[in-house]
Amino acid sequence: MPSEGRAQAERKQINFQVIEELAAKAAKSEYQAAADESALPEGLRGLTYDSYRHIRFRPEKEFWKPDGLPFGMALFHPGYLFKQPVAIHEFTADYSQPVRFSRDFFDYEGADIEGSLPADLGYAGLRLTHPLHTPEVFDEIAVFQGASYYRMLGQSQAFGLSARGLALNAGIDGIPEEFPVFTHLWAGKPQPGAASATLFALLNSPSVTGAYQFVINPGKDTVVSVKATLYFRKGVEHIGLAPLTSMFWFGENTTRSFDDYRPEVHDSDGLAIVNASGERLWRPLSNDPSRSRTYTFSADAPKGFGLLQRDRNPRSYEDFEARYQDRPAVWVEPKGDWGAGNLRLVELSTQHELSDNIVLAWEPATPPVVGEPWKIAYDQTWTLDANPSKATAWVVATRSGTHEWAPVRTGT
Repeated sequence: MPSEGRAQAERKQINFQVIEELAAKAAKSEYQAAADESALPEGLRGLTYDSYRHIRFRPEKEFWKPDGLPFGMALFHPGYLFKQPVAIHEFTADYSQPVRFSRDFFDYEGADIEGSLPADLGYAGLRLTHPLHTPEVFDEIAVFQGASYYRMLGQSQAFGLSARGLALNAGIDGIPEEFPVFTHLWAGKPQPGAASATLFALLNSPSVTGAYQFVINPGKDTVVSVKATLYFRKGVEHIGLAPLTSMFWFGENTTRSFDDYRPEVHDSDGLAIVNASGERLWRPLSNDPSRSRTYTFSADAPKGFGLLQRDRNPRSYEDFEARYQDRPAVWVEPKGDWGAGNLRLVELSTQHELSDNIVLAWEPATPPVVGEPWKIAYDQTWTLDANPSKATAWVVATRSGTHEWAPVRTGT
């Protein structure tokens, strides 16, 4: 580990039970918001997207790689949209230590950051790396940054949709959405030859606390085993478990009133479901610029569900910078019997590709009991496979349009 970021190590074993105990203790006390963003130096609060991108973690400072270990870890600097600090810890089988902020970790050239920065500034998240294609090159495989959002990559994939730890009141008219936050992350230092990386997270919000474990197995498909224990402080109208967030602007099934040279622009093109009886369902995504829409699909004890990007032909997108054909699908396979519930699909209105406007989550029919631990576990597969639901036949294209004599439909 880089010496300038080393804090005093504590002889302490970190495991899922320890994080559960922290979440249970936090749930018994009143919610305390993270430090106000005004505590962040003004120069960081005012960063633009482009200037923030100029702050780069120095490759030579990456954790674990100098030791010849199979995974690396880099850190994200606070600023721009990422104004809430996340406490980062490194742990081994016997020790845990916080990672203190160090300006020496970062290259600020072009970011126009002047003056000193607080020693307790903290970080905005982390990313993990691993050789996916050749032994000499460590590729990004996981990013945890912003609220409870995270993204993964397998071989030949480009970052697209995101997963979240938890969604509360997402896309509900008249009810403000609540965004739980991973306030602490513990990254396990890998053993030589390790094939997986383990990360723990502590989640907090006004309504709930939670303990999370992520075991990340990178490869052609990157498979993440997730388990969580939630402790609700109060009741919540809509609880979204194993949530996914994506973008769909337009596709072959979209009637367009604007000009764009690309045939399609989306991170995902449809929702796939395998219900308890094994029936396979497919619902193509859509975007109505005039209104947002919410759909509910009965999904008691589902065997699998996910947002897929089925069209892998580059000619369908004609965008070799965005690489929409390489955006991963995410397939969720529940562990155990999740009981009665529904899948809620929210299609928010959008008029560009810069906003994630698709939300998918499973909502239990019976909400958790306030104050009682509520457990859930599932696997997520991040893949380029067009058919992770293993359907014997599947939809390959959806198109729509109108004749020139048909009346123009307007949204209401």
